[in-house]
Amino acid sequence: MFLSADFIKNIEEVLSKLIGSRFKIINMLPVSGGDMHKSYRIHGSVESFFIKMNDADALPNIFVFEREGLKLLKKVGHAVVPDLLVAGQFNSDAFLLMSWIEEGENSVAAQANLGRMLASVHKNTNDFYGLEYDNYIGTLPQYNQPRASWSDFFIEERLKKQLTHGESVGVIDTSLRRKFERLFDLIPSLFPIEPPALLHGDLWKGNYMISREGIPFLIDPAVYYGHREMDLALTQLFGGFDEAFYDAYQEVFPLEKNWKKRTDLWNLYILLFHANVFGGSYLKQVIQIVNKFI
Repeated sequence: MFLSADFIKNIEEVLSKLIGSRFKIINMLPVSGGDMHKSYRIHGSVESFFIKMNDADALPNIFVFEREGLKLLKKVGHAVVPDLLVAGQFNSDAFLLMSWIEEGENSVAAQANLGRMLASVHKNTNDFYGLEYDNYIGTLPQYNQPRASWSDFFIEERLKKQLTHGESVGVIDTSLRRKFERLFDLIPSLFPIEPPALLHGDLWKGNYMISREGIPFLIDPAVYYGHREMDLALTQLFGGFDEAFYDAYQEVFPLEKNWKKRTDLWNLYILLFHANVFGGSYLKQVIQIVNKFI
């Protein structure tokens, strides 16, 4: 993504207003690790900031929803998140600007603190599953129409929406859709009933950070109120979470027995999303899991 002189000047003006003194950008260096957005570290003479960018027309309000999700995790869930500065737009470039976090050691102690933090977030409940507004999972819409039961929400707002998208782009065929219809009949009997919990919504190893001071930060959420095993299931999918994380979580908010046996079921949502965006082996995983449960 080309960073025009006008864009850089605009960011300097935004930062100057936020910190109350003139901010001059020395350089903006690309930051790796994200597949969805262009990210940069903004270097000033004294302090640094983080900015991520994308096409405002293709992904309307995506960073507004991310900002609001982080605010919800902090205000309601008492989670540690980066200092939120501004979600804005310059011409066709949407951006999210926040404090820069120097990464530190992902120690056992930090993992335990992350587990306790997530458990505390999950203790916050709501009258319904969902959210007052839709947001995003990655760069695809995430639908959050409130539902009274978790099975209805998971089927209607998570699985069916991804299946419909997959059919529209030729990823999902009639045979797999029929298998899912059989699975839908079984879902209400496959999990323990729990009240809605505030979820991060996209908690894989790339969506938390450990600071130089050893403090865990939650980043890049796709928040809603759902079954808390959704977050735990995703932590199992790609690795990156120590046993200390799970032990600390269990101390604060013990999980129902056999929760690990349900991780494949809950991960169908994120695997369908990955199949719709990336295809390949993700679709094979989806088929294997559906066959396992039906």
